[in-house]
Amino acid sequence: MTLIPLQIPAGFRANGTEYENSNAWLDGSLVRWHGGSLRPVNGWRERVAAFSTSPLRGMHSWEALNGTAWLSGGSYNELVVSTAAGSATNIAPTDLVAGIEDATVRTGYGNSFYGTGYYGAPRPDTGNYSEATSWSLDNWGEYLVACSTEDGRLLEWQLDTAVKAAPIANAPTGNLGLVVTEERFLFALGAGNNPRKVQWCDQENNTLWTPAATNQAGDIELQTSGQIMQGIQARGQTLVITDLDAHSFTYSGPPFVFNVQKVGSGCGAISRMSAAAVSGNVFWMGQRGFFTYTGNSVQEVDCTVNDKIFGDMNTSQQSKIWAFNNSQFGEIWWFYPSSNSTEINRYVAFDYKEGHWLVGELPRTAGVSRGVFKQPIMATSGGALYDHEI
Repeated sequence: MTLIPLQIPAGFRANGTEYENSNAWLDGSLVRWHGGSLRPVNGWRERVAAFSTSPLRGMHSWEALNGTAWLSGGSYNELVVSTAAGSATNIAPTDLVAGIEDATVRTGYGNSFYGTGYYGAPRPDTGNYSEATSWSLDNWGEYLVACSTEDGRLLEWQLDTAVKAAPIANAPTGNLGLVVTEERFLFALGAGNNPRKVQWCDQENNTLWTPAATNQAGDIELQTSGQIMQGIQARGQTLVITDLDAHSFTYSGPPFVFNVQKVGSGCGAISRMSAAAVSGNVFWMGQRGFFTYTGNSVQEVDCTVNDKIFGDMNTSQQSKIWAFNNSQFGEIWWFYPSSNSTEINRYVAFDYKEGHWLVGELPRTAGVSRGVFKQPIMATSGGALYDHEI
């Protein structure tokens, strides 16, 4: 019997009709291509059965000065840490303001204008959206710094599991997140209940926030109509992404400290956890597409599965979407909830080395890339942790 080779390009294509995508892979799960060869995604094994009691919305890993590897994660009411071999400990302050596990959209009676819409149908969203609580986590030297979107305080934990994380002295409150820059400034994002304000401490001193001629503390209100979503380190600069645009912060020293430039418009992030860094570049998911920042400007990434992803997404729970860099295979993964799910159950991934897209089903609510730990670690909605790519 004669065998006929099928010359099907790597990656999935799901834009338009099946006829338009002839001679292409239309759908699948837990597979990837390497050098044009179709292969399975590697498996996983349980690391911790009960790391948290609720779904994690943010994770971070780092090493202490003595070489101890630490892992942290935050849920709507917890901030949990553990070493590689240790048990999980909740280090959240006793007065932490608990948030909400699931996002809510007010679509009920009385939430729109009288006489509009159809009888018996929920009213459309009128802007009263409460996002699921998420955390931004980073390390200040060997200490953990954290901020919950609901609590709003900048917290620091100094590696003692017998002591809870504590608010950083003199730091602004009412924040939406944080990020630590390469130059050792701590950025408070959405500082003081102003969703467009970035405030930073003095260099190397996260308890000095009042600007003076003798320090480099300062702040700036971004010229944007949106609100700050996420801050992330890029090569030689810090990128701050709003829900509408993107701004770069480049250290320039006194008196202005940072040179701030808008580097992209119409490229807002879909959630506060949707960006991941790759060798100085940054990738993130937007409202209807994907974007990358290469150090100079923002560019849209051509996606062959846009229709599949954004046509089957529960946008009311988009605040749960998160990303991580699967560096071993040169992929950025985004996890999102499908239209019939209130929790994360699917993923889309971009192979940035070979330039194609992957799709599949995998319920994971947060995770960290390999580096501090040998394999990527991801969490289930039940609070269990798994080592991946085994």
